[in-house]
Amino acid sequence: MKNGTRSEEEYYVKKNCYGQNQNDRSIKLLPKYWEQHLLWGQHFNMPLKPSITEVYKWLMSSDKVGRSTTTLFHNIGALTALLICGDLIEAKILRMPTTHEWGELIHSLDMGAKSAMFRLGMTTEKASKTEVANAFTLLNLTLRQELKEEEKVAMDYNAVMLEHALCKIK
Repeated sequence: MKNGTRSEEEYYVKKNCYGQNQNDRSIKLLPKYWEQHLLWGQHFNMPLKPSITEVYKWLMSSDKVGRSTTTLFHNIGALTALLICGDLIEAKILRMPTTHEWGELIHSLDMGAKSAMFRLGMTTEKASKTEVANAFTLLNLTLRQELKEEEKVAMDYNAVMLEHALCKIK
């Protein structure tokens, strides 16, 4: 902070926003991301939009050059990929996935939402992808029945929001 104002880096980047400090998180990466912006158009400007699972896998993909492997998108890990997918859904660029699809991604991510379902007694610690997806689907159905319509509207209730809420339980 200089003279009571935050630097651009401090304003836009919180290196520990998802727990551990990520020293690679920086606005200096913006030019690198901009160089890759055409990849997004190639991926999304098609008559048939990709599924949420396809986008997630694409964000997590890597290139093998010689003996080394590098991720396609620098510093985008599993959690960030899922959050980007959620943002693309909320922006209506991607269709809302079924709760089963979103539940399978929750299992793949193996973080907060999956842990919360275990803590709530909805799954076992070693639950399969199908068991996690089924538990997430059942929780969604139950909440859709139990919440009043005005409550669902007030919280913009959907599967993405439910996954975010589960992450807060821990």
